[in-house]
Amino acid sequence: MSADEGIRRPLEHLLDGFCTFTARRNGSGEIVDFRMGYANDAARAATGDTPQSEVGEDLVESTGEHFKRELFDDFCHVVETGEPLATQSLVYQDTERGGKQLLYAYEARAVRIGDGLAVGWRDVTGHVVTEAELGRRNRELTLMGEMVDYLQAVESPEEIFEVAASFGSQLFGNLSGGLFLQNESGSVMEAMTSWGDTTWGDQVFAPESCWALRRGRRHGSLAGTAAPHCTHAADDVKALLCIPLIVQGRAAGLLVLAASTTASLSTMPPSSAASEALAVSVCEHLGLALTNMRLRGSLRDQSIKDALTGLFNRRYLEETLEREISRSVRSGNSIGLMMLDIDHFKEFNDIFGHSGGDTLMRELGALLHSTIRVEDVACRYGGDEFVVMLPESSLDVIVLRAEEIRQGVAQLNIMQEGSVLNAVTLTVGVAMYPNHGADMAELVRAADEAMYQAKREGGDRVQIAQTPSERDSQ
Repeated sequence: MSADEGIRRPLEHLLDGFCTFTARRNGSGEIVDFRMGYANDAARAATGDTPQSEVGEDLVESTGEHFKRELFDDFCHVVETGEPLATQSLVYQDTERGGKQLLYAYEARAVRIGDGLAVGWRDVTGHVVTEAELGRRNRELTLMGEMVDYLQAVESPEEIFEVAASFGSQLFGNLSGGLFLQNESGSVMEAMTSWGDTTWGDQVFAPESCWALRRGRRHGSLAGTAAPHCTHAADDVKALLCIPLIVQGRAAGLLVLAASTTASLSTMPPSSAASEALAVSVCEHLGLALTNMRLRGSLRDQSIKDALTGLFNRRYLEETLEREISRSVRSGNSIGLMMLDIDHFKEFNDIFGHSGGDTLMRELGALLHSTIRVEDVACRYGGDEFVVMLPESSLDVIVLRAEEIRQGVAQLNIMQEGSVLNAVTLTVGVAMYPNHGADMAELVRAADEAMYQAKREGGDRVQIAQTPSERDSQ
């Protein structure tokens, strides 16, 4: 056995590829190709399945297209400079949706031998894929942590939608998506936010258009497997995943992820199963955030609103009025205040009972809701007394609005158990800041005194408060 054969025999059984090349030069001494001198089985597989009988072929003839472009220049550099080569070659394949996906990864090392070189190849595809998967997973965990942190600090549903779009585009960068909520009547699903290509489907649709909402569980797959088509998705959608958004125990929304036939994928996309599991987790966090938001809103309403009438309570009025007075000091704008009292409410209660009195309170609350402006504040002050605060209003306007409310109460048709209750009247005292009071206590007292003055004069009327100078002169 020759020395060369003694060396080559163990090389044949190496799992890593090994081969030698000799430089081929033209008349000017420039390297134009490399002639393969030896290749073991693993190297022949890596370089394009060159049979052992064709070892004498040149690099350009024997090497796959994906190696020619990058290896020729690298080999020339090794031979001309003597510097070793350590590089990684990544081989990609085209995907159905127009992107690239990793097929193979090789780690190549080469050293100069005479006017040629010895080259070793190692298949590191599994290592590269695992490393990329770990990096992707770490990135997802980091992004999920940030998203949850933001969701815990949001102050409104709009901020939840903003967070969903921001992190949705980062977590599902190769996919289009959207977060949908059901309207109050349950008849329509509407996109609250979206990312990517919004042409993948309808932004407003009926719940019946989605199999996930009809079945009460997620529908579809990002792998593009066969499933009944949701009619809210466009025809060119290659893969669709719909996940119900659970808010306070019921499906009140939908998270949708979609990929069209023209969507471009990254070179190392996550598996469809990993993306689907991630989408379920994101949907759970968004649903929990919306649930917490609604619960906080409900608790806040309970603390500042009157349960019977739906109007604000006395505590909220006092906080708001104090704030408006401080603002008025800076701006110079006036503030109007109405103190309203139902005439002969005790007699009404005696005749129709507490249920009749509650019905009357609710009707008055609804009237005030429909009458006041957005910037006005109506509250149940206590018992049968109500207060309306009107920022930046003149005395004439406040008196006119008070008269409208008084007349509106007189025209109420109050129904209870199919019967019409007696008509009621309202007495209103009107005061202005700063004309009738220098602070909140004085302003409320001035309106209250005006109302009782009107009561003494028979009620069912609007009375303007006296200024401090008018009270002092009496």
